[in-house]
Amino acid sequence: MAQKFVGVDLGSHHVKVVVASAGLRGVQVTDAFEEPVGQAASDDPEADPLGAMLAVALGVLKHRRLLSYPMGLVLPPSLCSYRVLTFPFSDERRIAQAVGFEAEGQFPVPVEELFLGHLLVSSGGAEGKVLLAAARRDRVESIVEIFKRAGVELKAVTSGAMAMGQIAARPVATPVSPELSERGLEPVSLVVDLGHESTQLVAMGPKGPRAVRAARRGGRHITEAIAKAYDMSPLEAETAKHRDAFLPHHGLEQMSEDQLDAGRIVAQAIEPVLRELGHTRMWLRATHKLEVTELVLAGGGAALQGLVPYLSEQTGLQVKRLMPSGTLVKGTQGRDWTIYAGALGAAYGAARRPLLQLHDSNAVDGEGGWIQERISSLIAIGVAVMAFGALDTIAQVKALEAEKAAYEDELAAATLETFGEVLGPSKIESKIASVEGQDLTSLVPEKGALEVLAMVTEAATPSDLGSAPPPGAALPAGSTGIDPETGQPVTPGEDGGDEEDGGGEGEGDEATEEAPKKEPQGPIDLSRGIVMSDELTFGTVDIRERKLELKVDANASSAQDRLNFKLKQNSCISNIQNGKVRNVGERKSFEMSMDNNCYFAQPEEEEAAEGEGAKG
Repeated sequence: MAQKFVGVDLGSHHVKVVVASAGLRGVQVTDAFEEPVGQAASDDPEADPLGAMLAVALGVLKHRRLLSYPMGLVLPPSLCSYRVLTFPFSDERRIAQAVGFEAEGQFPVPVEELFLGHLLVSSGGAEGKVLLAAARRDRVESIVEIFKRAGVELKAVTSGAMAMGQIAARPVATPVSPELSERGLEPVSLVVDLGHESTQLVAMGPKGPRAVRAARRGGRHITEAIAKAYDMSPLEAETAKHRDAFLPHHGLEQMSEDQLDAGRIVAQAIEPVLRELGHTRMWLRATHKLEVTELVLAGGGAALQGLVPYLSEQTGLQVKRLMPSGTLVKGTQGRDWTIYAGALGAAYGAARRPLLQLHDSNAVDGEGGWIQERISSLIAIGVAVMAFGALDTIAQVKALEAEKAAYEDELAAATLETFGEVLGPSKIESKIASVEGQDLTSLVPEKGALEVLAMVTEAATPSDLGSAPPPGAALPAGSTGIDPETGQPVTPGEDGGDEEDGGGEGEGDEATEEAPKKEPQGPIDLSRGIVMSDELTFGTVDIRERKLELKVDANASSAQDRLNFKLKQNSCISNIQNGKVRNVGERKSFEMSMDNNCYFAQPEEEEAAEGEGAKG
């Protein structure tokens, strides 16, 4: 007979619940729904966000009469931390015994204060790798206790990344391409779970998760950017985000200036997530020999308009939405599972077995019974161990005292360099508290000077590069030149001229003298950008804090408007001012200035950077 299982995902903005029925024929989804946590609770800095999540979760479970069913629970992302550990052996049992020792020093709190769960991700040859997840023991036990008091039987407690990784459709194992094989890389998919408070990045191989990273940036920051730009309340901005917010991309029709500004606000807010994607790809490639070949979107942020084509353009990767594996869970067709992936994984883990467990009360009870049965034997063994343990304890205490002294010296040197004085831990906390609430991300440059230069170069790259002959190349037989608007060869008669004029043999050299270059006539297609016939060259690219100035030469003055259009597509460049066009021989020379929010100096560098720029 089939039994019902419930999966609960404790999100900071919405609590997600999935109900599944499990029997001999597999796991079948029967229901899925979400309940908002409440805007007031999430905005109050003194309110306990976890308490609000638990209150909403238990309230909706009681209302739907689901408290009596076995349950799987996904912890909030803020409670979980991840590491990838490497061992000099690949035996799974030996690794399980050594994980606790290897985890020492990996987290900012002692291992005894953590619940640890691990997943073997690689066991080939002489080495073994595990993906380790950790959560604060006191926080997890308080959550579990609250659910137990409500009469809930918790079968699984896991993290969102592991829950998604358990049920997500995995990339098909295919032969590694020669290019990746030469570099010793293995292809993986990257699941991007865009939540309200944070974003989780899970590298997925054919056999499951390989590595996890988390960024403290999510949909809340987009809401705050909209509220600040349009002077809205948080609730109004949240509604506007779901209804109107979008990310600009090349597939959109030509937009007005107001529409471009709206898209630029969202693009600037999501820029840190985009940077984290780039950092994660480099980290996976350099540290774990994994190459990301596609992005898989999950979470509430996946519904943002234009996100799929925007990420595809910015990363050059294929982007798609997360879909559950049909071989594991049935009944998932016809529904968007990007929001419910964590809850679905928790329900499946409760019905079968979680990919990674972060709390196991049964194991604790079992250990207590085993000890009671063998207490007499353990006493005898304990007497012998204590003699050796005393010596080992003395050695450990001396080692800890030496380590503490070394840390104190290191702290003194670091605070002297940073603050100009030696500070203790309590004074450091007061220093940090004094800047709490400031938007520290505003002090971090979005892009470096070289990245800004790359953006300008990309905007100035001819759109017909490769389709038209380069300057100075021989023209096709019968052609008289290159059309500056289309970049294609012009044959006699195409521009309305007489095909016989100057076309006969033996007419004399004067008749074939090159005519002066003319401005293109008719309307200009700005979206085409720069073309080969412009022969656009930069005299100066002056990159300064908050400012960017260009000195440019081209064959046509219309090149300035087309370059302007392409530069506007960069979210951190705004207020582009066209300069006066001057004739320099047969060429057109002009200057452009714009506001540069992509690059700015750190506060201590402002005085030195004044009046100076990075020129190329």
